[in-house]
Amino acid sequence: MSPHFGLMDAGKMDPAEAALLRAKLHWRGGCRRMRQQKTAAGIATLYDALLCGLRWYLMVHRQGNRGKLLDRELEDEEVLFSLGQEAGIFDESADPAGLRVLVEWVLEGNVQVAAMASLPDRIETILTRMGVLPFDERELPPEDAATY
Repeated sequence: MSPHFGLMDAGKMDPAEAALLRAKLHWRGGCRRMRQQKTAAGIATLYDALLCGLRWYLMVHRQGNRGKLLDRELEDEEVLFSLGQEAGIFDESADPAGLRVLVEWVLEGNVQVAAMASLPDRIETILTRMGVLPFDERELPPEDAATY
């Protein structure tokens, strides 16, 4: 189960607020999974936190001539990463294409532990740059142990 399952009703929330809450819940859940040695699941969940954080950031901070982003644009990873690069979210150390490839390799079991070790830190840096992190976990609903 997803770390946000049963903890939020996105349909009753502002889309940006829902994306931010989902990013925080996924961050918390991903960190817990990493502590539990569920590395692939933890990395995938942290990556989801990154995607949700990007959606939130772009909905709230989007500048330029394009105006409001379409829902389909917010669901397209390539568009999210491209717009994130335009907004200065990514630098050379946080190459979005490289992150995506590394996450795919982790999920396929093809990456050594040493290569995975930097991934949570890289995602944390990006989430901090966007303003998703840090946050007070006491503001979040309590975790549900059934969320894997």
